[in-house]
Amino acid sequence: MNLQQREYRFEVKVPVPLNRLQEVYIWLMAHSMMFREHFAPRDINSLYLDTPFLARFEENLSGISTRKKVRIRWYGELHHAHQAKLEFKHRQGGKGFKVTFDTALQFENPDFSWLYALKNAYQSLPVNAQYLWDTEHSPIIICRYRREYYISGDESIRATFDSNIESYDQRYRQQANLTRAAALGDYVLLELKTNADNEAALSDLLATCPLRPSRHSKYVNCIRHLIWQ
Repeated sequence: MNLQQREYRFEVKVPVPLNRLQEVYIWLMAHSMMFREHFAPRDINSLYLDTPFLARFEENLSGISTRKKVRIRWYGELHHAHQAKLEFKHRQGGKGFKVTFDTALQFENPDFSWLYALKNAYQSLPVNAQYLWDTEHSPIIICRYRREYYISGDESIRATFDSNIESYDQRYRQQANLTRAAALGDYVLLELKTNADNEAALSDLLATCPLRPSRHSKYVNCIRHLIWQ
């Protein structure tokens, strides 16, 4: 369980077409902020949870300034979610914060079902986490991608590149879909993140970026892909 003081941060996203990827890599690594590799690349899996009528999805589409996202995240193999994190991401204006709690999904259980897996996860949480979870109990999609990590020389700004982004539709299913994936397109997502007190440094960095940032949500893009495919 994570009960630390809220740490607000800015998060900017830059979708990068594959034919511009090398240009963006060179820009970042040659920048005067002296970015370097921070962690080894790894695979990230995120189960996004929503209401039956996709209230969190609709919030994002509407562009309201205060919105919420609920997901269960784990790293490495898709089938191994024993050490996962339940995350509540809150966004207020241009800044956001995240609250996390330990959880687990037992995909290897032959009797696995979303109904009982999420019920057990909910019941194992402390009361304050149950309150945060609210009505987002429907499994919608699992988004999986490869992430590379970089950090500036003064460690004030973090940069990640997400590639091979794919989604696994979980709607209307009792068992988890871990085999049938849909690719989200030929692009890489650059994310730039910093604490709220480093807004000016982030703004200066973005002013030199060869591509413009834009609103981007992996969850929203996954849902759109499922609807339009």
